[in-house]
Amino acid sequence: MSAIPPATVNPDGLHQRYIVRHADGSPVDHLATYFVLRLDPEGKDGLHVAACRAAARAYADFTQSGEAPHLAKVGEQLRILVDNFDAM
Repeated sequence: MSAIPPATVNPDGLHQRYIVRHADGSPVDHLATYFVLRLDPEGKDGLHVAACRAAARAYADFTQSGEAPHLAKVGEQLRILVDNFDAM
C-alpha cells in the first residue's frame, strides 16, 4: 500500500505514476513509498525538470553535509549528473 494515491483518486495532483523495481528486476519493499525525479533535459515540462533537479541538489547537499557520510559519494555523483544536464 502506497502513501501516494492512484491517478483515479488525485488525477491533477500527486499520484502514482511509476512501478519501481530494483535494477535486477526484483521487487522493492511493498510498504515503501518512492518518488521518481526526472533529471534529463528531454522532459516536455521544463519547470517540472527544474523542480526535479532542485530536489536532487537538495539530496546532494544533505548527503555531502556530513549528516550521511555513507551517502556522500552518491551525493557527489548526483550533483555532477545534474550539473552535466544543466550544461546541455
